[in-house]
Amino acid sequence: MHWHGLYQIGTPDMDGAVGATQCAIAAGGNFTYIFKADPPGTAWYHGHMLEQYTDGLFGLLIIRRQSEPYQDKYDTEQVLMVSDWYNFAARAKLTAWYLSTNNPDGIEPLPDAIVINGKFTKSLFIPASRTSRIRFRVINAASLSMYNVSIDGLPLHIIELDQQDTVPYNVSSFVINVAQRVSFYVDLRELDPMYSQSGMSPTNSIFIRFQAMTNMYPVDILHYIPPYVIPRFPYPTFFNSLYLAILSLDSTNSTPAYEPRDLIPVLPSVNLPSDTNMLAARPFNQSGYMIPDATYYLNLLVKFDLDNTGINRGYINDVTYAFQGNYTKVRANLIVGIKPVRKEPLLHQMATRPNTLGLPSPRIQAGSSLPTIQNDGFGNYFVPYGAIVDILINNTDAGEHPFHLHGASFWVISTSEYPEAETLYRQAYIKRDVVSVPASGWAKIRFVADNPGAWMFHCHIEWHMAAGLMLTFIVSPTQLLAQGFTISNRQLDLCSTV
Repeated sequence: MHWHGLYQIGTPDMDGAVGATQCAIAAGGNFTYIFKADPPGTAWYHGHMLEQYTDGLFGLLIIRRQSEPYQDKYDTEQVLMVSDWYNFAARAKLTAWYLSTNNPDGIEPLPDAIVINGKFTKSLFIPASRTSRIRFRVINAASLSMYNVSIDGLPLHIIELDQQDTVPYNVSSFVINVAQRVSFYVDLRELDPMYSQSGMSPTNSIFIRFQAMTNMYPVDILHYIPPYVIPRFPYPTFFNSLYLAILSLDSTNSTPAYEPRDLIPVLPSVNLPSDTNMLAARPFNQSGYMIPDATYYLNLLVKFDLDNTGINRGYINDVTYAFQGNYTKVRANLIVGIKPVRKEPLLHQMATRPNTLGLPSPRIQAGSSLPTIQNDGFGNYFVPYGAIVDILINNTDAGEHPFHLHGASFWVISTSEYPEAETLYRQAYIKRDVVSVPASGWAKIRFVADNPGAWMFHCHIEWHMAAGLMLTFIVSPTQLLAQGFTISNRQLDLCSTV
């Protein structure tokens, strides 16, 4: 089980990434995770083996402080955890078709519906009053979809992005990609007058809108009949790209007195985010906020292509990350190098034979004044302890990709949608743990490798993980041992029972 948003400082074996930090928990088995709940904010957890979270293995994890920033701005909280709904099981049905020669274009399985908090559209009611002040915590737990989020007639005051507190950033809507989290508060006293009892559209409730970004889907999702079902028409899908929750202003389950297709008002004095990552949002505490200069560099080229068997795979720097069964398999059984031992995760190999992993050291390359992080040809990258790494992610694919880093957060410096952010916010880049890399574009991030361990970096679209769009940073095996890390008996027991 992966605890998304927790860096596992000092507990690298609790990250829950099968094949990287632990063996799988056997069917009918159990394992107790013990770690420090840090950093505070809106996190979540999900299965990190095969496509488990597509089939529903995920949940909310809120880490609270005694005193929350802006807690005087709201009186209640509401979680909105949005996900894709599939009529078929991912591992049993969908992945087998997706990663097959029958799908050479790599068309991802498309969701059959959108659900929030386990409810379908127009079935989630949130009671409130016309003076309510509510903090919403939005978590995108989808396998594929990204959404534009808004509430009719209300400005949204964003105060948290991926467990990073921000200065209130006022928007009328925002886009959230897979695995990202956004917290905002609303004050119902700021509701546009047109929704008042005497306004143009008097109503006792308003819509909360999650509009799926249909440009993320490779085909016309509203009319596409997937080939992995028995052909019949109409296909039993009830997909609607607009999900509607209902915010009741009279604390009842009343429905809005207007049609959702009606235009919502353009709100005054709010910003439109420059991009999905909301780079214009400012960190909450900028006192002593220092962003170190990079000391290392890494250029990642993202693409999809057919492998030698005719299956469409995801590639980073011409490597598709391979899993076989439950455990990482990256090369033949050599004396030197990461071994494909079925019951020896990468973290265990770091601890038991740190000097024979066969990982190349960084070196100066043409076009860069900084040493470039190298990989072993199988998707494993050695990173020295304390390295400050600039990563340029070049996305040649026609779809946007949400890349997530385990074990650390990173500064989002700029993207091809907002290149001027690198100069505008040089002294206070926003931090996140998921960056949305624009379609046919790029993103530049920076992280500090001060947490020894085996940390995955991958696209969080579940189908793309299955297709191999990931890598692992091997951060300083020697420092890992110097800090006293050993493989626990509980971890060894896991590996002995699978």
